[in-house]
Amino acid sequence: MTDPAEQPQPLPIPEPLEVHPPVAARTRLAVWALVLALLGLVVSFFVGWGFPLGLAAIVVAIVALRRPWESRVVAVWALVLGVLSVVYSAGWLIYAATLTAAGR
Repeated sequence: MTDPAEQPQPLPIPEPLEVHPPVAARTRLAVWALVLALLGLVVSFFVGWGFPLGLAAIVVAIVALRRPWESRVVAVWALVLGVLSVVYSAGWLIYAATLTAAGR
């Protein structure tokens, strides 16, 4: 028989590492999307040029929804308000175009 000390010992299996971004950088994208959406919505109430902010909010909100560590509630609100600001801005621009075409 062979000596048990001579037999190769199995290597210990290391625990898998979890890689997460730092806590401070985790939840900022959804909040930025919400800020852009709110600014776009406020601007679109008064003039029709709030759609770039709304479009930026929509893009950032979609990216935030794809990240598992972002707040989904905040990202969904940003997406809805961003779409609403684009709709209001489009309404203002259509209204201004009809006034210009009518010669007023």
